[in-house]
Amino acid sequence: MKNYYCGTITAATTKAMYIVFFLSSVSLYLYTAAAFTPSNNVVRGALRQAQAQAQVTPTPRTPTTTTTTTTTTERNSFLSGFGLEPKTNNNNNNNNNSAYSKALIEKTKDILYNKSGFYSPHDADVFSDDFVFRGPYIGPLNKKDYLDTMDAFSIYKSIPDINPNAWGYTIDPKDDNRVWFMVRNTGTFNGQALLANSLNFKPNGKEIVGCPETFSLIFDEDQKLKYLSVGYVADRFEGNTDGKGAAVGIFKAIGLPFPQVGPVQRFSQWFFSTVIRIGPLSYSRKEDVPEWWKDENVGSGGYL
Repeated sequence: MKNYYCGTITAATTKAMYIVFFLSSVSLYLYTAAAFTPSNNVVRGALRQAQAQAQVTPTPRTPTTTTTTTTTTERNSFLSGFGLEPKTNNNNNNNNNSAYSKALIEKTKDILYNKSGFYSPHDADVFSDDFVFRGPYIGPLNKKDYLDTMDAFSIYKSIPDINPNAWGYTIDPKDDNRVWFMVRNTGTFNGQALLANSLNFKPNGKEIVGCPETFSLIFDEDQKLKYLSVGYVADRFEGNTDGKGAAVGIFKAIGLPFPQVGPVQRFSQWFFSTVIRIGPLSYSRKEDVPEWWKDENVGSGGYL
């Protein structure tokens, strides 16, 4: 019994010694680590110190304001270098708000609605003797040929409610005697026959819904109408005129055949306008066009 007891004590004691040794080793390791390993605060402090020593503080940039003074001469020289004309203010009339411009715009409205020959009977007195009419298909027409052609068509009689619905009147910035504006023709073909003395195209009640067109009027120094341009379409996809403007657009809307631009159309314009001269004319003879008009094209030539 004595030996058995002693053996049992010895084994237990040995086991206990191993446990005590293990715990002591762990404690020693933890103590050593704590003694020689810096804390998080110490590490952070050291890193901050190192970074502060290594960091180069940038010199703050002070915003600078550069004042550039450009003279009119320098600006004009710069524009001229690009082939542009410098803007000048020599003419105070070149302003939609000036008294002169307002009066010219009102005069334009009066001629358009009441004296043009297209939307109303014409007033020959408002036209200059050097007057020229031009459109995409028709022109140039001098004063006499234009007024005779308007009388032959008498569109305002065939379409009694015709209305240009004009808007956007403005003075040309390069010519204070020129007024630009847009129209969008409307009306109903329910009046007298169109070209009653020749074609005699009967009214059919069709409605005209025009596309936007660009018009312009130029006045001479006596405030007479010197030039009228019409029918240049801004959006051919609007309305029911097949993208055509002026009288040709109206013809399309009411179903009056108009020849497509080409050899046949150009021949017919030439034959009726220069050979037999039976109205309405497409253009005036070259010798009858005012000298100030320099373009050599006639009818749709040079445009379509």
